[in-house]
Amino acid sequence: MEKPIFFSVIIPTYNRGELILDTLKTLFNQSYRHFEIIVVDDFSTDDTEEILKPYVEKGLLRYIRLSRNSERCVARNTGMQNAKGDYLTLLDSDDFMYQDCLKDAAEFAIKHPAFKVFQNRYELVNEKKELVYAYSFPSLDNQYKALSKGNFMACVGGFLHREVYQKIQFDANPILIGSEDYEIWFRILAKYKVGRIEKVNCGVLQHDSRSVSSQTFEMLLANKEYIINMIRRHSAVKEKFEKYIPLFEASMLVYCAILSNQAKLYGKSLQLLRMAALANFKIVFTKRYIRVLQIALFKLK
Repeated sequence: MEKPIFFSVIIPTYNRGELILDTLKTLFNQSYRHFEIIVVDDFSTDDTEEILKPYVEKGLLRYIRLSRNSERCVARNTGMQNAKGDYLTLLDSDDFMYQDCLKDAAEFAIKHPAFKVFQNRYELVNEKKELVYAYSFPSLDNQYKALSKGNFMACVGGFLHREVYQKIQFDANPILIGSEDYEIWFRILAKYKVGRIEKVNCGVLQHDSRSVSSQTFEMLLANKEYIINMIRRHSAVKEKFEKYIPLFEASMLVYCAILSNQAKLYGKSLQLLRMAALANFKIVFTKRYIRVLQIALFKLK
């Protein structure tokens, strides 16, 4: 009898003691049982270690505490380096896995062994796991163009074969904080075809302390330039993505404009939208661009 596929679930965490148990419960309730949980604590100063201690003692998870706060990319890389799974998936300490997530992933991996990278759909939910927002996912007919339009891969719901996660890890440059998961997908998708399970199997929790809420458009602009430079200097990535740099740049600028609108900096938003149009004029005809422009114009009045 063939050995069942074994998964490593990596959970980086930092001061999320009040949230992480809800995430872990969704793993303990998985219908598929062949997996390990590795929690990498990025030097939390709350009671995370005490909360997790009983689960470590019962052998339900492995706990690795970093010696200093180093941000998520280092925590994720540490998990990757300690993983034993045939496939690895990343789960933040405010994300959820629905009951058949790993079961469906195992079935997909068996049926489609050529895919070393695949994902399932995910959604934004509240504390009761009620739907707040249904994310749209692009066609994978052209995964290079799709990724350049926006990070549909994220981390939640993504699965990497051992061949992938042992070779490609996160860039730990502090300038990438907030976009480290976007940058790594350019390097991964340049080498591997991505597959998809067309089912919502993960939830992302909406709460006020989500990391993305604290991002500023200045940080994202720095992220954008760093990723563009990476695309141009990395031969494999350049081959697949260089022609989509204008699309990527314009898309990032529109996202920065969204953040500017949220901060009520409507003049800044209009400036960013103009920059996006100069980077790739076709973006002005997209629904997203038009909506962001309308918000900036009407709020400005």
